[in-house]
Amino acid sequence: MNHPEFFRRLDYDDEQFERTVAAGIAAVKGNDKLQARSLLFKAAGMKPSDPRPWLWLSAVSEDTAEQIDFLEHAVSADPGNAAARRKLALLTGKLDAQQVVPEGETVAPRNPQEPEPAQAVETYLCAQCGGHLTFDSIQQALVCEFCGATRQIASSYRAEEAEQPLDFTLFTTRGHRWAEAEHILSCQRCGAGWLLPAAQMAGECPYCGSRQVIASAESQELVAPQVIAPAVLDRSQVERAVRDWLGQGWFIPDDLRKLARSSALRPAYYPFWTFDGTLELRWSAQVNEGSQRMPVWRTHSGAELEMFDDELVSGFKGLEEKALAGALPFRLKELVEFKPEYLAGWTALTYNRSLSDATLLAREQVARRLRRSLNDRVLVGVEHQHLQSGATNWIAMSYKLALLPLWVGSFHYKGREYRLIVNGQTGKVGGQKPTDWVKVFAFIASALLTMGVVALLLWLLAYSLGWVTI
Repeated sequence: MNHPEFFRRLDYDDEQFERTVAAGIAAVKGNDKLQARSLLFKAAGMKPSDPRPWLWLSAVSEDTAEQIDFLEHAVSADPGNAAARRKLALLTGKLDAQQVVPEGETVAPRNPQEPEPAQAVETYLCAQCGGHLTFDSIQQALVCEFCGATRQIASSYRAEEAEQPLDFTLFTTRGHRWAEAEHILSCQRCGAGWLLPAAQMAGECPYCGSRQVIASAESQELVAPQVIAPAVLDRSQVERAVRDWLGQGWFIPDDLRKLARSSALRPAYYPFWTFDGTLELRWSAQVNEGSQRMPVWRTHSGAELEMFDDELVSGFKGLEEKALAGALPFRLKELVEFKPEYLAGWTALTYNRSLSDATLLAREQVARRLRRSLNDRVLVGVEHQHLQSGATNWIAMSYKLALLPLWVGSFHYKGREYRLIVNGQTGKVGGQKPTDWVKVFAFIASALLTMGVVALLLWLLAYSLGWVTI
């Protein structure tokens, strides 16, 4: 779109540009639209690559096509500008205005008092014999447990194609909701009614055994999973991995390994959020511009960038964090498009940690990692002191919701329960194991004895050489 107010790029200096932008914004806030347009067009002519004039011009225009044009200029100047992207999405219909949370407001929890009705959207029965179909982790297909017939699952894309712009969802009610309600489901096959706990989205009818994926009014308010890591281990492989894990370690009891037979492992798909983007972290430090004998300290500042990919945050608060950490990582580049068929015969959970809360945790993880490495990344080889990190700027963040397979359980040893988690994609085990303190004390005693013998031998050597006397 051509604007009569804007003809050519103007000569300017940064101070003049900032004064013009500030005056234009003040005119917008003072409802002087003509003056605002004049000043903001002037600023845009000075520096078309700055998104601010274009963003504020969209605020004083009443023409939708012109607003879209201004916002497209702003996004072209700064693709990571969340405000411009969000307003453009609203104007072009990619974002529902009724779902947007007004700035400064919070989304209240639903706090359901009674179980809510749900219905099965998928029931997996064999087309040949009517038997139950189950997703088989070995064949990577649906398999009938009676006649053995198989049904393949077609996925059309992989993980990197599923990324969603964070700012399109984060400022909507969907970005702040989480699963809260229990659900009552009437089985489509046998008609029995059964209660599902909060956050469960797939399960097995306790009466007829049919495998069902459910939907409810609550699930329509939540983010749907985009990708899934199909389980690749069956129960025998998982139990073997646990037995091997229980046998590892210097200070475990000798009889621990056999307890793997009594561990209760339950497979399920758990929700996880992943985030991509770039963090810009400002820093400042005192740099010696003199010599060691006569230092001259001057303040230097700059910005360090950290690009992050698939930053993982659990979407389910019930997982024990230390045990989960031991079972990581997942092979996140092998995720495929989510299809409900992968859930046949498996329990599957939706999230009870909202996207907004998960975003805060992901940002904290990335910022903490960058701050820890800052001293090794900036002013290398330069004498400096008082290195401090400052403001953060998050650029072009995206997310996806993934369902990942875990086997969760516990075992008992001498009256105490120990939790464990097995990665259903890699077989890696995380959790706690009991300690044989007799072995610990024996090791300490052996180490002290060895140190004593070494010290005695060194003393005798020194005495023989006349270095010490009695």
